[in-house]
This record gives sequence, C-alpha cells and structure tokens, in this order.
Amino acid sequence: MKNALCYLVLLPITLCAMLTGCKEAHDDVAPGLYTAQMQLATFPGDTTLVSGQASNYVGISSITLACEAWGIHKVYDLSAQKPTVFNYNYQLIVPTTATFDQTLTVTVADKNGLSTQKTVPIAYLPDTQKPTLTTALPSQVSVDFDSETGSGTWNVSLAFADDRGLKSVSLQIPDAGVDESSQLSGRSATFARTINFTGVGTYTATLILTDDSDNATVVQTDVVVMLVEEEDPVSDYPQMFVFSADENPDDYIDGYYHYMDRQGAYQYQGKIYAATDNAQFFFAPTESVTGDLFGASPYVGSKLMNKNGYVVPIVVPTKGYYGIYIDLQAHTFSTWALDTSAALTGIDFIASGEGFTIGDWGLSGNMTPVDTYIYQIELEQTADPAKARSFYFSTPDWAHVFRADAEGYWWYESASGSVATYKSDYAGPVILTLDTAIPWGTIKKKVNN
Repeated sequence: MKNALCYLVLLPITLCAMLTGCKEAHDDVAPGLYTAQMQLATFPGDTTLVSGQASNYVGISSITLACEAWGIHKVYDLSAQKPTVFNYNYQLIVPTTATFDQTLTVTVADKNGLSTQKTVPIAYLPDTQKPTLTTALPSQVSVDFDSETGSGTWNVSLAFADDRGLKSVSLQIPDAGVDESSQLSGRSATFARTINFTGVGTYTATLILTDDSDNATVVQTDVVVMLVEEEDPVSDYPQMFVFSADENPDDYIDGYYHYMDRQGAYQYQGKIYAATDNAQFFFAPTESVTGDLFGASPYVGSKLMNKNGYVVPIVVPTKGYYGIYIDLQAHTFSTWALDTSAALTGIDFIASGEGFTIGDWGLSGNMTPVDTYIYQIELEQTADPAKARSFYFSTPDWAHVFRADAEGYWWYESASGSVATYKSDYAGPVILTLDTAIPWGTIKKKVNN
C-alpha cells in the first residue's frame, strides 16, 4: 500500500518534468541558408534573379532580402505555414540610380527566433556590348533621280536596340553635305530622316550609333543616285515564288518554285536553301519564268524590281538556310539565317507515292544523305501522262513522315494528311529529294552529264 501511494505521488511530478523540462533535439539549431549566387554582377536598370533555399526542422517564419542603399526590403512572411524547407526566387530590380559596390543581405528566421544571415556582394558589370540596328542597312541603297526636279530623295527609317540604353545616332554623307544627328534614350529607338541629293553619283553614307557607355557601332552604305529605271507594272499578287537562278526549271518536274506567303500588301515571305556561297535567286508571281520576273537592278544589287530580261538575280553570300522577305513597292528584300538545329538528320528515309515503277504507294529503298539535312533517291517515273502523281517521304518505321498540301506549297511533318500531287508526261529516271530543314520535297529529271 505504501509503495502504491508513493507511485501516485511521483507520477504527476514525472509527467510535469516530461512536459516542461525536455526540449526537442533541434530547438537550438539555427536555420540553414543556401544562396545560389555567391556574388552578383549587374548594372542600373537591370533585373537579376536571386535564388536559394532555407531549411529548419522546427519551421521557418520568414526570409528577408535587403539592400537598404537601393531601397530593397523584401520579406517572405511564412509564419502561417512554417515550412521546414523553402525555395526562394526573387527578381531583384536594380534602380536606374543605383550606385556600386553594395551588398544584399539574406536573413532566414525560424519560429523560435533563431536566425541565419548571409551577405551577397553586388558589383557593377561593365557594358561591353555594342548597340545594334534592328532594321538592316544594306550595303547599297538606290535612289531615283528626277531629272525634271534635279533631285533624288532617300527616306531613311531605321530602328536600334541596346541591352542597357542608347545614347545617340549620326548619319554623315560628306559628299552631299549631310550631317544629321539625334539624341536617343531607352533600350530601343528609331531614326527617320529625308535626305535630298542634287546630283547623280555614288555617295558613301556612315551611320554611327552609340550607347550610354559610349560603345559604338559604325555601318557604311553606298547610296547610288541614278536616273529612274523603268520597270513593268507591279500588282499585289496573291502569292509569290522564289527559285534558284543557278538551275534550269526545265530539269524539274515538281518543287522548283518555293512558295512565298503574302504578309501584307505587296509583301511576301518564304524560305530558301542557298546550296553554295553566292547563290542566286529570282522571284515570280506564278510558277513560270516567262511572265513578270523580279530580281535586282544590274546597277544596284539591293534594289528589287520587275523587268524580265533586264534584272539580274539577287545574291545570298553564304551557303545556308534563310528566311527571305520582299516588298515589291519598296523595292527591297532581306534575308536572315534560319535555326536548323531541330531538323532531322543522321537517320534513314524512304520515298513513296503514285506514278513510279515501284508500284503505287510502294516503298523505295533507303534514301542517300547528300548534305546535312538533304536526302535523295533515284526512281523510275512511269509513262502515263493522264495519271495523277503523288509523293511523300517517311522513315522506315513511320516515326517521321513528311507530307505537303496537294499543290506542294507547304511541306510539314505529320503522320497523316495530304501529299504533294502533280501532273507530268515525262517517263524515265527521276531524283527525289527531301530537305528536312525547310522542309521541302522535289522531283527532278535525272540529267546525264
């Protein structure tokens, strides 16, 4: 009985000690803090990412990022959730009036009031990047000279960009007495001027573009002022075609003319493959070289005009894949390199279709790779001029299938859909070509050299 009474007396004392005298094993451990950036290099007006992770067994109550000199005091209030792990990603906006060097203080506090702090130095990142022209200035510009008024007009319209801030632009044409300057601001700006010439000739124009750090971009162009070149009437065609002037259209059965989509009044855009350096191209509103034909002026290589028998091909200086844009009213064209990194290469392809001796929808053998993205195979086209003919390409396992609309204007990768269809009275060996980069498919007569 005595032992039982002692037990009853000691029990509440023991429970009390358990409830008030013991601490959790991690109560005295300060929270952990990881900062992904050991230091920051930035500049006024920049936005830079600050990220990291805080952790603690008892729960995090807050994370604070502060740079008092810049008026930055960001607090993540986590007192309601008290997570044990928290990943922070903060877009730090650097004031345009920021001074350097500074520090960013990152502080994490747990629910027990313990904290950990780290400082991240912030240094100035020097500006070494030159400003850019976002509208290209061609190496030659043509200006029509009106002999009746004794003048020619160049309407200059350019756009610029810089990663931090633009400062100024000047256009100098010493032989024409032109020195036009303009102060710029912001990361993008435009410049428009009307320049009058009082005599024919070739004038060298120099454009000097600077940014806030005095990085300069200098571009020169020759302004060719000449008597008006007569061209044939130009229409706002429903489409245009671009094709290689280095090849003979009579050698092709299908795919020689690359379709160009109408982008707006008199404006068209398409894709081309320049198979060699200095590849040459013409433009036409129909799949023909006998009607309207657009090319470059024989005197000004950057001037696009419509005059079959007078114009010369435009020239693409470097081998590769390009987007191409033309404006028939402005008499201009431009090209830009295409990103072909996602195009298929290094795998097997086969050809199929109607009108070949392999049988309708029969499968060819593997095509031969002849360039990085280009595959070819020789087939025999049957002698049946009344028969509709079609073709497409596929990998042997059907994982990749290249098709086109019936006219062969748009090629695309798709497991189902239409195929390119054409008419031909030719019978004999043909070369089928697949270009996976544009993509594009052609059929050409095999020409014996």
